[in-house]
Amino acid sequence: MKDKKVLTPVYGFLMGISDSIPGVSGATIALILGIYETFISSWSYVFSNLFNLKILVKSKELRFLLILYIGVLIGIFASLGFIDFLINNYQNAVFSFFFGLIIGSIFFVGSDLLKNKFIINSKSRNVIIPLVFTILGFMLAFYVSGAKFLLLENSSLITFLSGFLAISAMIVPGISGAFVLLILNQYSYIVKAVNELNLQVLLIFIIGAIVGLGVMSRFLKWVLDKYYLPTMFFMIGLMIGGLRAPLLKIDSFIPFIIFSVVGIVTIVSIERLGHKST
Repeated sequence: MKDKKVLTPVYGFLMGISDSIPGVSGATIALILGIYETFISSWSYVFSNLFNLKILVKSKELRFLLILYIGVLIGIFASLGFIDFLINNYQNAVFSFFFGLIIGSIFFVGSDLLKNKFIINSKSRNVIIPLVFTILGFMLAFYVSGAKFLLLENSSLITFLSGFLAISAMIVPGISGAFVLLILNQYSYIVKAVNELNLQVLLIFIIGAIVGLGVMSRFLKWVLDKYYLPTMFFMIGLMIGGLRAPLLKIDSFIPFIIFSVVGIVTIVSIERLGHKST
């Protein structure tokens, strides 16, 4: 357990790097590392006790999130400029690498779910439910990841909505918050605001993100508690459908194979890191 606490900021760092890349979800990394349910339930707890500070300040949920988000913020700020440079100059390699990450993620999350007693002992009619939710998740992510970019102008309302939608996507595996910003034509605008420390833009974006986080975390906590397996298979579908985003950016076969393999090897290493700490 001590190892897990020590590694929490490392997990956050990996999530932060992932969240800064269009087409990749930090929530997917949380799922692979085995902290996704803790992550969602902690946020739900925080927003449920937002006006009960005596309980909140002493809670293990708040401590977990504070430690995790030290890593997340370091990961985002450390990688934003570098990732932007890589995407602009080595797009094929970057998206091939993250295609491999997502493939590896699907394998590990899917194999864990298939070990569930409900699936192992199910009659064929009961297996239809997970299959349907996987297809629904696939269809949603496939559509979103191939959506045309909107030509929205920069405004306070759009910045607020961008924060709301991006953070909602960031805590759902398979849908990238950064990619949502790209669709809304706000990715470069927000990256520029971060690099230039434009506090007015960042404050509006953060307020939108906080509202989105409160709404989405409580909703996800509810569906995971009530409908765990359908929700998890829906998320598997999101991850599969999300493969469309990196694939659309790939135009060279050999580098695609090489960097996809590197991505798979990386996710295997991350998965082992998660298991060592549990």
